[in-house]
Amino acid sequence: MERCILLRLPNELLVTLIEYVDTPSYVALAQTCRALNILTTPYLYKNANIQLGKSNEFVRTVKTKYADLVRHVSVVIEDDQFNISPCRIVPCLEQLENLQTLKLAGGYWMWDDESENWSTLEDLLWEYFERASLKQPAESRLSRSLRSLTLDRVEGNGQAAFLEGSCIFIIPQLHDLTLRGFLLEEADAEVDVQFERQTELKFLRIERSFVRFPALRKALLAPRALRYLSICHVDCYRHHEIKDGKINHATVAEFVDALLPQRESLEEIKLVVDEDDNDVYNPEVSTINDPSFRTYATQLPALKRWLGCDQFTLKDYLDPWRSYE
Repeated sequence: MERCILLRLPNELLVTLIEYVDTPSYVALAQTCRALNILTTPYLYKNANIQLGKSNEFVRTVKTKYADLVRHVSVVIEDDQFNISPCRIVPCLEQLENLQTLKLAGGYWMWDDESENWSTLEDLLWEYFERASLKQPAESRLSRSLRSLTLDRVEGNGQAAFLEGSCIFIIPQLHDLTLRGFLLEEADAEVDVQFERQTELKFLRIERSFVRFPALRKALLAPRALRYLSICHVDCYRHHEIKDGKINHATVAEFVDALLPQRESLEEIKLVVDEDDNDVYNPEVSTINDPSFRTYATQLPALKRWLGCDQFTLKDYLDPWRSYE
């Protein structure tokens, strides 16, 4: 049988064409014939966008083969009607030695059966991050290529959860960290002295979360030179199992003090205070480089842009009985 016209092309040209197709096309090409399967498989597993209910299938596959091909993993459970946790992917993470990007988004408190619940899944998740952090000797550290991490805890009932320790902030090679739907308290942000100024983190987003300034300051001790910080403080999250659930009584000066560990490098701050209890995340910021914050900004010599750092945005985050100035 004569080979199809496509397969008459040299492999170099075929690979160039394959690089431009989308994930469904990778699947289709891999199922076409042995020759295209061999050429397409590295691209199919390089970017693993795992859809609803496919986590277990992916875990089984990479445990037996292809683990070294995986570079980017995204597990997003968008439909809250399904009791499926994105953390189901965790059992195979330690095998993904070349992993560069990881995104887990969905209802972490949901589970599939009696043996798979929030505690077993999340315990595995935090154990993985500890083994990828500075607490682990360099020669045995996991995921040493991980550069970008997103944990987006989506809950239909607005619940948030603790970070279970500070390991998430001391993954040394991480450049970009996004956390959504968590409670950031002092006990969960302790950074040992030997780990201060030891990470490559440049961009930090703690959004749709309950954020305490003292905890933020401790977390900011770890990066060598943070450039961008985004905070979306949601006060209603403090009502869920919080250890010392009190309103943040602070001043703008105390907010700035939390930022001082990164005063020489921090170029942009974005602050949103969501006082609604409807669990809707609104990232809009009304003020840019507000003049009333300019005096405080002088303490951060690298700062070029501050969004939401004004008395109107901060009024429900700070002590309402204290003066803004």
